[in-house]
Amino acid sequence: MLGLMILLFLVVWIVITCGAMRLGYLLGAQINYPKLGAVVGFMLLMGGWFVYWGVEFVRVQAQVNELCKKDSGITVFITPEEWRKQIGEEEWSTLNEDFKNFHHKLDFSFNGKIYHGVHQLNKRVFVYEADDERDDKILEGDVIYVDKNSKQVLFREHWFEVGVPAIANSLTGLKVWKNTIDDCSWKEWESNDRFFSNNYTNNLIKKGN
Repeated sequence: MLGLMILLFLVVWIVITCGAMRLGYLLGAQINYPKLGAVVGFMLLMGGWFVYWGVEFVRVQAQVNELCKKDSGITVFITPEEWRKQIGEEEWSTLNEDFKNFHHKLDFSFNGKIYHGVHQLNKRVFVYEADDERDDKILEGDVIYVDKNSKQVLFREHWFEVGVPAIANSLTGLKVWKNTIDDCSWKEWESNDRFFSNNYTNNLIKKGN
């Protein structure tokens, strides 16, 4: 329903804009500048948005660049090798991948921030996240991996992403330029970084390590 309303709004907006351009053309013709009149009519109803979005693009890109440079990527608190020594080889041999989503509330506090449990990597490593959309509409991904026995945070993944929803979901879907923003989203990371958590699981496929 919302999608149909947005599409109807766009159609009406385009029709009105065409009418404004036609009116501007006619008025401009009276002073021998019909094309200039048409451009003014366009800018009054639609062109101004493109100028505004251009300025917004530059601003958002600068903010993302600063955030990515300052605080993104993986922060390791206990390396896989150190953790393996801590828990011992007997325990390590039982830590096969056992991916399960949490169906109950499970929170964890870290650095003054509340993270919500999402799933477990194996019987000992739990995954918590604190995704949030900032005031500047930049999506912040913040995930920590925790040893549920010792309550130690093993490592943290942090990234920033800018995207645009479908037009059917929101008028912000018109801002297609957001998809061209150069960010540091998790999907853009190197494969070894994106799947760094595999180092904390004794998968059978990796036997021999």
